[in-house]
Amino acid sequence: LPQTKKRQLTPDSSVTKRHVGSARSISAQFSPATLSPSVATPSRKYSSRTNAGCIVATYGDPSKASWKANPDFTPKVKLLAMGGDKPLTKTYKYMFEKVRDAAEALDDSIDALAEQIKDSLGIEEFSHLKVASNENILVVGRICCDSVGRLNAASVLLEGSQETSFGNTVPVDLSQLSEYSLFPGQIVGIRGLNTTGDKIIAKELVPGKLLPPCTVPITITNDTGPIQVVVASGPFTTTENLLYEPLTDLLTDLHKDPPHLLILFGPFLDAAHPLIVNNELGETHDAVFNRCIRIITSTLENSVTQVILVPSNRDVCTPMVYPTPPYEVGGNITCVSDPALLDIEGVVVALTATDTLFHLGKEEISFPPQGPDRLGRLTRHLLKQQNLYPLYPGPEGICIDQEQAEIYARLPYNPHLLILPSDLRYFIRDLENCVVLNPERLAKGLVGGTYAKLELHPPKHEKTMVGSVNAQIIKV
Repeated sequence: LPQTKKRQLTPDSSVTKRHVGSARSISAQFSPATLSPSVATPSRKYSSRTNAGCIVATYGDPSKASWKANPDFTPKVKLLAMGGDKPLTKTYKYMFEKVRDAAEALDDSIDALAEQIKDSLGIEEFSHLKVASNENILVVGRICCDSVGRLNAASVLLEGSQETSFGNTVPVDLSQLSEYSLFPGQIVGIRGLNTTGDKIIAKELVPGKLLPPCTVPITITNDTGPIQVVVASGPFTTTENLLYEPLTDLLTDLHKDPPHLLILFGPFLDAAHPLIVNNELGETHDAVFNRCIRIITSTLENSVTQVILVPSNRDVCTPMVYPTPPYEVGGNITCVSDPALLDIEGVVVALTATDTLFHLGKEEISFPPQGPDRLGRLTRHLLKQQNLYPLYPGPEGICIDQEQAEIYARLPYNPHLLILPSDLRYFIRDLENCVVLNPERLAKGLVGGTYAKLELHPPKHEKTMVGSVNAQIIKV
């Protein structure tokens, strides 16, 4: 390349001097002398923000919250199994999945939910999709599209399982439904007419079934005080640099007032970051990731805080497959898979770093078109489908191993708390006896984003945390 176009890898003297000395600040540790000036230039737009620390959403009664962690109390955190016998704790062989095995996993998921729908409706069996009848029948299957394009009201097919309908598909007429909300991969029961055997005229839709709550008792007590939890989701740095200024500011606040638990969702090094895409790094991907982990650990090492890392398939340092195996990080950090199920003193917390809400929102069709509470509707799909990624097929850019998803992405019971980081607008609310949180992202392009603080109190009502959680979503 011409001399004028060469990328400068040697930092200027001001950057080098800034890192000399034993007592370096948290921000200084994120910008080592190995970074080129183009990578280590602070973001002017981020630093000039005027809304840092603003509370943008609340839940419960934050005015009565202490937001102070009892230093003498260490909450017990356990990793729970999901659809299988044990949780995902290590990497697995991916890209070896056979079409037949994936089809069997998808077929089994129809049968599993069909059994629950059948029990709730009090019927003995479902009808075959292709059997003609002049009376109302009840069928079950997976929603799919009749073409390569996006699902619409005229392209809806229902695919039955091998057990109920030998894998046949039949078009569905939605014109007589007063309301519906459907997406590809959704398992539903449909009551309607199929006079010719070639089309079902839907009269009633059964969109899945809610699971019962976990029977394990919640052991939070007034003596130990409430559990303080902080939740933040990557990206953790702006698209201008890799100085991780939002993460720095978050760690600085937590260093002053550490919570019991800090749950961090990837990506830590987003594959879509401009400096990654343009190959403008002066160090390896692992070096950037390991520095983040080291600084998080050192900042909180003498505090009561337990750190939990949730991987993202958007991260260049993890396998780009879903379910995503845990990060391989030593020390006192707890690494879980994506998705994962936690038990925090009996409080069941389901979480995933994959933006399921955004993916569902792009594929879902609903009637009336401008129906209210879109975010609540998308969240209910996960709870009623009993799956943290029920969409099939997934969008381009996400590789789903259907066999592993059947084991590690299905919910065994309705969680008390569901954490769904998303590019969609932040929210915290209760739905179907579950407190649902979207903390959004800690960094959003050139600017800072939001994170969440939760305070978990002893439950007011049996088997639910609704009414026992105080929460704030805060600008970083």
